[in-house]
Amino acid sequence: FATSLMIAYADPEDSVFGKGVAAFQEKLTELSGGSMTCMIFANGTLGSISEVAAMLQQGTCDVSLIVTSSLVDFAPELGVFDLPFLFADYNDARTTINGAVGDYFKEKLAQANMHVGSWLTMGFRETTSNKPIKSIADFKGLKIRTQSNEVHQAIFKALGAAPTVISFSELYTAMEQGTVDAQENPYVNIANNAYFEVQKYLIETNHVFQLAALLISESKYNSLSDEEKKWIDEAAKAAADVEWKVTIEDNETAKAKSISAGMDFTQLNHEELLNATASVYDIYGAKYAELLKLMGKGK
Repeated sequence: FATSLMIAYADPEDSVFGKGVAAFQEKLTELSGGSMTCMIFANGTLGSISEVAAMLQQGTCDVSLIVTSSLVDFAPELGVFDLPFLFADYNDARTTINGAVGDYFKEKLAQANMHVGSWLTMGFRETTSNKPIKSIADFKGLKIRTQSNEVHQAIFKALGAAPTVISFSELYTAMEQGTVDAQENPYVNIANNAYFEVQKYLIETNHVFQLAALLISESKYNSLSDEEKKWIDEAAKAAADVEWKVTIEDNETAKAKSISAGMDFTQLNHEELLNATASVYDIYGAKYAELLKLMGKGK
């Protein structure tokens, strides 16, 4: 008698999430001796990120991989991870999320019927533009597309830019038509969506580190035997090990690809960016004070 898990996510199969899913499936099959199988729906075929998140909550989808910024409806405090320059590097981020703060959010998401199998990442968010950005002053008046995320918008307002919300699916056209001058995303998204065709400048800002979670519907998880639960958690851990490694590698590859496709690359000064966005902590720091303390990140 086999148990089949329905896995749905928004990205393509060759994305970092796709590679994480493949590792999860492989490990689960191995541990269960084939008694647990996966039906995988990539590319948003079962719905948008928010639709799949709702399906997890309702128990009509079993597993998904979702960035924390898309889970704030279920645990508003996850907004803490949208604060700028929170982590020094991948290692800092992974150690932190796998500590006390990760446990805190596991409890929070469990209340929304979501079991966190493991914590994942998409890496740092970077900036691309059609106007040269060689210093912070060059952000002034820049029309930049951001997600409908108030903290991300506050970051670019602090830099003097004019954030504009446009859905991800319409972004390429918006840049092509000059509706916006710039956008921000991890390198993998920049290269996979060929933004180098419509953007000239690539600016390494590392302004936000994007965390994500491999989620299992809590009702599905609770219906399993203890042994099956153990297999799922081990498979989720194995998926995280693969996913963090490929995110680092794929972002490097994507950066190189964008530059070789003709983008003009600039690395901005980290300290200057940090100082220029300090006001974001003035606005949101108090709201997330306890969590920042929990992470040892009090600013």
